[in-house]
Amino acid sequence: MLLGAAGLAGWAAAGPDPDYLLLVGPMMAAGFGTSFALTGATATVMSAAPDAYSGTASALFNTTRQIGSAAGVALGGSLLAAAAGFPAGLRTSMAIGAAAYLMAAALAFFCVPPKGRRRAAG
Repeated sequence: MLLGAAGLAGWAAAGPDPDYLLLVGPMMAAGFGTSFALTGATATVMSAAPDAYSGTASALFNTTRQIGSAAGVALGGSLLAAAAGFPAGLRTSMAIGAAAYLMAAALAFFCVPPKGRRRAAG
């Protein structure tokens, strides 16, 4: 999540008319950070669910992931439309995304117990 936050923050800080090569690093960091965060979140949710409820846990996790994605796209589009121009709206959207990633990383750090301290399912 920190890699995703760094990528989105780099994208937001790139300025109104950055060179494409300046955006390659932040875009790659945001993409890799997102893919690693989703993999870790899936593993955490599925390992916390009892075996008898694994299908329900998977369905609930994927439903909330889809709702979050749709809400994020809608919010980003609203910010782009409301901004004075596309570059300002894009930078605002990326900055909010970076802040959301940082908040999610803090929640994961403080709320997800280390593997050895998790309660046994069942």
